[in-house]
Amino acid sequence: MALDTKKNKTIFTKTGDGKDKVEPAKITELETKFTNGEHIQDGGSFAQLGIVYLQLQNVSEEIDEIRRHITEDISGGTGSQGPKGDKGDTGDAGADGSDGANGTNGATGSRGPTGNTGARGADGAAGGVYGDRIKILPTDFMGNDDASLERTVIEDDVRGKLGVRVASSSQEIFAAVTIPEGKRVTGYGVYTNSKVTTYLNGVDLTTGVMSELASGFSNEIINQKNPYDSTITNYVAIKVMTTSTSQLIYGAVIIIA
Repeated sequence: MALDTKKNKTIFTKTGDGKDKVEPAKITELETKFTNGEHIQDGGSFAQLGIVYLQLQNVSEEIDEIRRHITEDISGGTGSQGPKGDKGDTGDAGADGSDGANGTNGATGSRGPTGNTGARGADGAAGGVYGDRIKILPTDFMGNDDASLERTVIEDDVRGKLGVRVASSSQEIFAAVTIPEGKRVTGYGVYTNSKVTTYLNGVDLTTGVMSELASGFSNEIINQKNPYDSTITNYVAIKVMTTSTSQLIYGAVIIIA
């Protein structure tokens, strides 16, 4: 709407930036006076005022525009909430975050219930078996039934050593050893304080009959030519031929494979 602001100075004022600003109070005053048929003197003729009023009534869009100018300095009320919009598209995944700091150790948990009994383990090797050898202790030896035999005795006061010897005369002493199942005897050794003759015999458990497997001297490992296999009815016996009551036997070993 083209209004003559020069002739309607009471309706329009100048803003700081030189633009025309409508005075809302003046508009209301003009509308009231014209409706009541009052004669208005405002720096112009009554006809000019009527033109302004008719333009305000006939062109509602221009009136709205004027009122929008009015509300530039007046905050309007909050409008009603509009309808809910459509759901937007899913956004792209964000970049992986950096690793967080290590947490503190948690408290020690309570003790759990007792577990079930485990399955029985496999049977262990025969006593005295150490790797590929069977150890024979001095107490495993015993004397034979030769004349004047008293018995074999443990000697522990000769130079702080422990061994077995005959008590009164020279005689043969024996040590019997079981062969572990699935093994074979391949040699033996006897340890003494002096050199004596030794024998390795195979023995039949059901008859007691001995068969010589190997022979040699003490303090060395003696290998036998024909290994002696374990059976359910055999074992081996080491025989030591002592010649003096001063001879000590410290022990022996059976070599198995």
